Amino acid sequence: MKNFWYKAVRIYVKIGLFFLFKKVLVYGKENIPKKGAVIFIGNHQNALIDALLVPTTNSRDVHFLTRASAFKIGIVSQILRSLKMIPVFRIRDGIRKMEKNVEVFEQCIEILKLEKGIQIFAEGDHHLERRIRPFKKGFARIILGALQKYPDLAIYIVPIGINYDSHLNFPSSTSVYYGKPIIANQYINARNPDLKFTEITNQVSNALKNLTLHIEDSANYDEIILKLKALDINYLDPFEANKILKNIESIPSEEIVKKKKINWFAPIHFLAKLNSVFPLLIWKFIKANIQDVVFTNTYRFELITTLFPLFYLIQSALIYYFFNLKFAIIYLISCIFLGIISAKTMTVIQ
Repeated sequence: MKNFWYKAVRIYVKIGLFFLFKKVLVYGKENIPKKGAVIFIGNHQNALIDALLVPTTNSRDVHFLTRASAFKIGIVSQILRSLKMIPVFRIRDGIRKMEKNVEVFEQCIEILKLEKGIQIFAEGDHHLERRIRPFKKGFARIILGALQKYPDLAIYIVPIGINYDSHLNFPSSTSVYYGKPIIANQYINARNPDLKFTEITNQVSNALKNLTLHIEDSANYDEIILKLKALDINYLDPFEANKILKNIESIPSEEIVKKKKINWFAPIHFLAKLNSVFPLLIWKFIKANIQDVVFTNTYRFELITTLFPLFYLIQSALIYYFFNLKFAIIYLISCIFLGIISAKTMTVIQ
């Protein structure tokens, strides 16, 4: 029953992501081990959306570590746990609560022993920078604990580059690159461990830097971004983007004038907005009050999967009440098609 619930929710989440993104491109699925203990480590630039993209783009049984603050409400905590989310505590949650991470690590070790998957964002927190930040050591400590307890356990690390053409706007596109698996055992000596975990963190970090755009020069970050924007760079192709980045110094700073494209679907987009005026007004209010902008797409996703379909169902019920079932079904189907056309053809807007 639990497995059915998880699969059903995963399908619903995939539908929500379908309407959130113009395109979801997935590469390197052949690099995911079909069996064995595996840790998925990705970059973290889009809050909850990053966490949702991994279990919905591969078939492995994935548990993922989630900030403990999301588990404060009892019923919400039960739902999150039923979806294989595990609360992890940070310093901001309080030093005493950090001690609970010992239990979390033990739980992760047993998940690996069962040859299942764990998803971790090793940077420790989300951000909007197009770069890989220095790693926290939590994932390496979990691996060390697992190998000390189960010396014969083979553990794979699969690096994941999650790329967005726009982090905050709609409808953006994303590409998910699964890199070649790294056998963690060869980088950690369980009997005489290097507690700095330099070798394994460097190995995984370097892999991620190839799978997403990595701007190392933080001092000139804004200038580099402006140059890349002027070149109309394709952020969804990290290999080409990083290649351009290497030659960025030779590129002039003058902005290239882009030709405006005519969107022939504009009348349909207007009709879709008119049909969704009340949910859009609610979204406008919510968006204005988001304190951490990295959560923008997270809130947008939540509305796409709850408020918008609820609004259309209520409208359909009213049409059925005042007219008949045939008109109600036609209206509901029209809402779905308007949503699909808008999400897949609209240019990125604020």
